[in-house]
Amino acid sequence: MVVQPGEVTRDVGGPGAYAGTAAGAPIRQTSLWRDAWYRYIRNRAAVLAGVVFLVVLAYCLVWPAVSPYDPYKVDFSQARQNPSLDHPLGTDRFGRDMLTRTALGGRVSIGIGFAATIVILVIGVAYGAISGFIGGILDNGMMRFLDALYGLPYLPFAIITLAIIGDINFWSMTVALAIASWFTTARIVRGQVITLKENDYIRATRAIGARWYRILLRHILPNTLGVLIIAVFLELPAVVLGEAFLSFIGLGISPPEASWGAMAQEGREVYRTSPHLIVIPSVAIAVLVLCANFVADGLRDALDPRTRET
Repeated sequence: MVVQPGEVTRDVGGPGAYAGTAAGAPIRQTSLWRDAWYRYIRNRAAVLAGVVFLVVLAYCLVWPAVSPYDPYKVDFSQARQNPSLDHPLGTDRFGRDMLTRTALGGRVSIGIGFAATIVILVIGVAYGAISGFIGGILDNGMMRFLDALYGLPYLPFAIITLAIIGDINFWSMTVALAIASWFTTARIVRGQVITLKENDYIRATRAIGARWYRILLRHILPNTLGVLIIAVFLELPAVVLGEAFLSFIGLGISPPEASWGAMAQEGREVYRTSPHLIVIPSVAIAVLVLCANFVADGLRDALDPRTRET
């Protein structure tokens, strides 16, 4: 192909498509996030999982508001109906529409998952950043304390926390699930901070007299953002499963409020005659967990520069 003077030739649709730019022509700059986006959309499993994840979120947020059925209205004449055109997912033992109850339960389960994940990130980032940045004796002491905390069993410790709090609600569940889950995040952040603080640009900021808190908040923590995004999608399934387990054994959200774990617990009692009552919330939990794991895997590959194609 003959290139006329001043003509720009490049392929469309990839981060490496600027090699054919004519001499003297401006080159559009790229960035880590743009390259990561291109790498992510090439991962079909991660893209599909992300779409399904967003669909589940939209369903849980929107459907209870537009549903023609009241999720709290009891009508025993409609109890335990099988899936039909009027009730696509059937009804529960109180005659409530399962399609609406599943969306309402998803609000609670996913809401607890995101709230607990935010708490986990705040505690883990603060602890790991301080430990990794200061280093020395303090780092050694904080890590030995973290090793001791690792010996705490996750779910029994959450049950003890709920027993201490007494009142079981959205926020107590969030605290119970987050209080023993931030250890791994702290270790990940500490490792990232130790690696980043040895880079030349950090040494340069120290050389010009930048304060430690400016170095940490302006230059180090923003560069851990990719790892933290992945951590969100790795912690979310664990928290949702933890909430489902606690609700399944009767220590979760109390009726008439719904969560996927509480709905599965209600369905367990009648699974022989109405198996859909336990299958529906179980499938919802499985779909959310699988999608979050696939998204986390895709983000890890996309945000890791070592996977960049040449």
